Amino acid sequence: MKKIIGVLMALVLTFAAVAASAAQSNTYSIDKTGTVLQNEKDRSITNATPAARNPITAGISPTTGQQWSGIYLPMLVQISNPQGTVKYNGKTIKGAGIGNRAPWGGQYADIVYEGILYRTGETRMSFLFSDQLDSGVPTSVGPVRSARIGHVLLREEWQSGLIYAGGPRREENNIAELFNQLGASDKGILFDLLTNKWDDYRQRVKGLKNPDNLDVNVVGLRNTIPTSYTASAHAFLFTDTSPYTDGYDLAYNINLDWGHPKWVSSLVYNEEDNLYYRYSNGAPYMTYPSSVEAGKVDSTNSVWMSFSNVIIQRVPYEYTNNNKIMPVMQSVGKGNADIFIGGRYIAGYWVRQDTEGPTVYYDDKGNELQFTTGKTYIADFPPEALCTFTGKK
Repeated sequence: MKKIIGVLMALVLTFAAVAASAAQSNTYSIDKTGTVLQNEKDRSITNATPAARNPITAGISPTTGQQWSGIYLPMLVQISNPQGTVKYNGKTIKGAGIGNRAPWGGQYADIVYEGILYRTGETRMSFLFSDQLDSGVPTSVGPVRSARIGHVLLREEWQSGLIYAGGPRREENNIAELFNQLGASDKGILFDLLTNKWDDYRQRVKGLKNPDNLDVNVVGLRNTIPTSYTASAHAFLFTDTSPYTDGYDLAYNINLDWGHPKWVSSLVYNEEDNLYYRYSNGAPYMTYPSSVEAGKVDSTNSVWMSFSNVIIQRVPYEYTNNNKIMPVMQSVGKGNADIFIGGRYIAGYWVRQDTEGPTVYYDDKGNELQFTTGKTYIADFPPEALCTFTGKK
């Protein structure tokens, strides 16, 4: 605990010594139709139970709630989200992570995180894999890109392996130093693909532009983690039938504006399969099955990424030395969480007590959130960023 307190103090001092978060000057471009969520007052919801790690229930996945009998050792991979172009419904659409810039291997991710990369509204994705790792997939995921401070802390939350391609090395924002302070560097769970150590598990994909062409064998790297390493469990609570129905607003169309028009996204609810389908600037957000098909916009094997649970976690960001490309996500603390499950909206809350602890989500009544079985999308969304939602049309 002393070590963790020391890390937290070091981070606090770093933020104070560099620059406080500069006010966003972003222009939010989406139509403010429906319910508008932006700069909401802190809900200060009192949690009925402590923000602690839940144990894993035998036979039940801690990340999706589905049947599962694997070993708890998730893998977190940093994924690029650059601007691409695709034709959809007769229109040429430019947006993040679409067309020949779409990711691959994402169909195996249990949880997809999205967070700020640049203060101007560009974002980066993080894919968390767990359920199917012991079945031997995925062996091809990408494009792998760099990590930031917030991703280091996300790894601590899940106690996962972390696959990334470099990161800040400056004294005041050095992820390698933070890994050392947290004791992660000597555990065999960090995989920086920009080093020469992992050549057997990485490759550059021909036909895709560098640096957004780095492919990784996630299962292969996981198998190199020492058997002596034990990850502390982090299990969500799941239910097959959502309790969030009567008294909760309908939410069929969710729109997220991070502050850059090409990184606007939306999630649209489909009653038939009880899933939210993600769009990027109006085009479906797809994932290629592997690096073999990566970049092929006419691929018929691509998978439309969809989710049972959508969480908009309001997280402040600091910017080191007021540098727009050095975001430091404030993921230890508490704040509002705009939650969407089963076509309904829950005005919830999140709490994370320290770097060793998990992020625990609570509903509007202060009870730990009951996720619907399936995959989850979590946006680490600035309080000043714009979210809107509407009911069924």
